[in-house]
Amino acid sequence: GIVDKSVGLLLAFNVSAHSWIGLNYVVTDYVPKVSKGLVGPARAVTAGIGAVTLLGLGKVALNDKGGLKGVVLGLWKKKEE
Repeated sequence: GIVDKSVGLLLAFNVSAHSWIGLNYVVTDYVPKVSKGLVGPARAVTAGIGAVTLLGLGKVALNDKGGLKGVVLGLWKKKEE
């Protein structure tokens, strides 16, 4: 229902934002040791990864049966033969 989709979208946003923020800290800590000129492009890559994550999880939350909850529960569900 609408509640599942709303919670799924909120979760998709939170996971994407968390990964983007975390990857930015990795870029801040490690990329300047290799090359200070690569910091900008590396940040663009992390933004792209965050955007793709948001789009993918958002699509699952809105379009798949059961949304994100159904996908996660399906990891532990026995296969029907």
